[in-house]
Amino acid sequence: MLRNIYIVFVFFFIPYFALAQQFDIRGTVKDSKGVGLSNVNIDILGNASVHVLTDEQGQFSINDLQAGVYQLRFSHVGFKSIIRKVSLDQDQEIQVIFSQQGINIDEVYVTGRESRNISTSTIITKDAMQHLQPSSFTDILELLPGGRSIDPQLSTVNGINLRTPQGHASSYTTGSLGTQFSIDGMLLNSQSMIDPTAGLGLGAGTENSGRIPSAIGVDMRTINTDNISSVEIIRGIPSVEYGNLTSGVVLVERTKGYEPWSLRIKADGFSKIVSLGKGIDLRGYKVNFDADYLDSKADVTNIYNSFRRLNGSFRGEKVWDLAPYRLTWGHQLNVRSTIDNERFDPDNDLSKTDRYKNAVRNISFGNTLKIHAKKPQAIFRSASLAINLNAGSNQINMDRFVSYGTGSVEQNSMVAGSHEVAFIQNNYVGNLQVDSRPIDFNVKVMGNWLLDFLVKHQVKSGIDYLYTKNIGDGQRYDPKYPISSIVSTRPRAFHTIPAMSNLSAFLEDRFFIPMNNFRFENSVGLRAFTLTNLDPKYAIAGKIYVEPRYNGRLHLPQMNVFGKKLKSNVFGGYGVQTLAPTQNYLYPNLNYRDISELIYFHNNPDYRLAWANTVITDPTNFNLNPARNRKWELGAQLDLEGNFLSINYFNEFMNSGFRSENMPNAESYRKYIVESVDPATLTAKPSITDFAYRDQAEYLTTTRMTNGSRTEKQGIEYQFSSKRISGINTRFTVNGAWFLTKHRNEMPVAEVMSANVITEDNKVRQYYALYANGNTGGRYESFNTNLTADSFLPKLGLNLSLTLQSMWFDADKTLYRDNLPIGYYDIEGIYHVYTAADQQDPILRNFDRKIDPYIYNNFREPIDLRVNLKATKVIKERIRVSMFVNKLFVYAPNYYQYGNLFLRENSAQHTPYFGMEVNIKI
Repeated sequence: MLRNIYIVFVFFFIPYFALAQQFDIRGTVKDSKGVGLSNVNIDILGNASVHVLTDEQGQFSINDLQAGVYQLRFSHVGFKSIIRKVSLDQDQEIQVIFSQQGINIDEVYVTGRESRNISTSTIITKDAMQHLQPSSFTDILELLPGGRSIDPQLSTVNGINLRTPQGHASSYTTGSLGTQFSIDGMLLNSQSMIDPTAGLGLGAGTENSGRIPSAIGVDMRTINTDNISSVEIIRGIPSVEYGNLTSGVVLVERTKGYEPWSLRIKADGFSKIVSLGKGIDLRGYKVNFDADYLDSKADVTNIYNSFRRLNGSFRGEKVWDLAPYRLTWGHQLNVRSTIDNERFDPDNDLSKTDRYKNAVRNISFGNTLKIHAKKPQAIFRSASLAINLNAGSNQINMDRFVSYGTGSVEQNSMVAGSHEVAFIQNNYVGNLQVDSRPIDFNVKVMGNWLLDFLVKHQVKSGIDYLYTKNIGDGQRYDPKYPISSIVSTRPRAFHTIPAMSNLSAFLEDRFFIPMNNFRFENSVGLRAFTLTNLDPKYAIAGKIYVEPRYNGRLHLPQMNVFGKKLKSNVFGGYGVQTLAPTQNYLYPNLNYRDISELIYFHNNPDYRLAWANTVITDPTNFNLNPARNRKWELGAQLDLEGNFLSINYFNEFMNSGFRSENMPNAESYRKYIVESVDPATLTAKPSITDFAYRDQAEYLTTTRMTNGSRTEKQGIEYQFSSKRISGINTRFTVNGAWFLTKHRNEMPVAEVMSANVITEDNKVRQYYALYANGNTGGRYESFNTNLTADSFLPKLGLNLSLTLQSMWFDADKTLYRDNLPIGYYDIEGIYHVYTAADQQDPILRNFDRKIDPYIYNNFREPIDLRVNLKATKVIKERIRVSMFVNKLFVYAPNYYQYGNLFLRENSAQHTPYFGMEVNIKI
């Protein structure tokens, strides 16, 4: 009986014992210098369900394999794939080394490359940047789908606008403000972005125009590219690790490890660049340092308007082997300085004293500690602690000639109410000094775990804290001699503005579901944040904002097409991205308006008298909310033995973007009658009580920030990259995009009647109207294609590329806005519906805007084709000489539209732009 039970037991359970005998393959992948390579793709030939990546130390693990013989393929960008045969009858550990002799020219890209990551992003390598020869980070955006080469514009702030028709950012800047920049894990965005010249009348048309990034975000002019090893620009739904954004993420990784002395000298039509860098390996302690200097002129014929940049960086990394763990300490010290400088040619300008200087400096120090588990199968994978400190300085020093009309008075009262004011000098030179010193302190703790529950889960979680404060003295000028004749503020010390702190937490699970020959890759995450030190008056104080995000990618079974192996996947995602208001929006300057009540300008200066009423308004919007963008996308990727095609559709919707709105307020004051005092009878300075007066009121407008901007985006992005054609080593790359962006205002708009309209009783600004659709919005559309043929000839040390950039069409349309208001308020604050009778009233009819309907036409520019040429020659592996010519050939014909001829031939934007550079390695 027992024997029979034993036989049955063995018969049924031996297969399970056999199945239980499973083994693991572990190992490390390194380069020729012995440095671990991350993100190496490892798969098993003939088994599509196995696909792993090496971690940051180059380690990998393939678990639960049955006994047998396997062929492992190791593939990495820039190297030929390595096939390693493994006979598995026990756990094995192997080591793979990618040598420099194994460079795969088919993996050398001089264009942007669509990533295989779960988020839609573009990878830009050092090879691509060196071939592009950029002057600043702005030039790199040419390599994105929908990107196009543009001449550098270094005299104004360069903001980033992802997935937007080029040149149509308009005043809707939430998109650029909501793009997060990270360099080696250190954030560049700051919530302490304060407009240092707000309220001083230095807007459009002044020296200060376009030079303040407070509403734009990161100024890409400040980022040099010579020390960058790779850039990933996430255009889709990013990991929940990244927050305080609405548009995308820019991840910059700089060079680490040994590098010979490298000198770069570049010159083009606008700028000159010199950079120097070096990397040292001191017994395992990697040190890199570099510096660059740029000098740019907006116009080579004008030496008085320039932009200069001076950057320096020191980076170090040390790794310790601690039994089952590996500890990595990374640290960096960065110094950035830019100077916008403008003065006037004394031979051509009457304002010989005018000058403008804006010096922006930044010192940042970062420390990161990471601990990694050596055993790839360990539940705990890694943990990191990052502490970053960023101290900035924005100094403005400006002299400006100011001219007033006769009888102008000072605007410098700090107290509300009616008071005597002094007459101001008609002509003088005003001086403005601004001291802005933002400080950012960031702490981020993050952990990674590998959990095996039904399927394998890669879990990431962390806490992120950001503290920002401005400790500058703010605006400093003599109130008697303001920098312009239109001043609506008073000097304010920035250190009196409350600090901001943002506390965030995130959790993300990435897992793979094998389904026969299918593999379903998923990433599900949740991020939450709160602003922790706001006054309870603010509606967002104490609130927690949650951002769910999901990305999925279904890897389809491999198939043969025309005898070649085709790999494919389809992907999609949905996510919410939220951007908190900056200090500039939450704590605006008080608004000061000085209403003139009396200007008694006697021929005898001792008898003159002026009286004004100062009105102080607080434009703080306590109901201001964060901007939230909802984004989804679908796409597919095909890889036919190195011929790669990627196409995706995206859709974004945000109706809470930041914008300014008008706030009319009826202000009462006295209007003294000048004629009531006869100047011929005066023997002394008159008193204010000597004048007759009448009480009256008028509407004054203050602007404040609100959430009224609506932005809708949709588009199709595509990219095809061929294998390099053998013999000529040439790759063809086709990329481009169709973009459609709509901007509009969601809120009714209030407009006070023009001061040029005077009532019968000699009063102004007695009404303001509400327009349901009041502010101009826009519809912008473009479709472009870039075709690049690049030849890489390593034996000759030559790299050539020819790019045809075709903008098939570029269209913009002003959205309709109401000519007539829906209603209006009189000076008593009583609301009236605007009627047909009001259109005949001599005063109220002025609310009819009578906008020319011509501006609502859809203006569409036809094809604009440009040819760019780039060449690089390497001499004895030490010297690289490069040159480029953009717009070498241009086809942009003139065209007729709505009865008008539009001339594009020989325009400035079609003039060839060229430059060259030399790189020397010692």
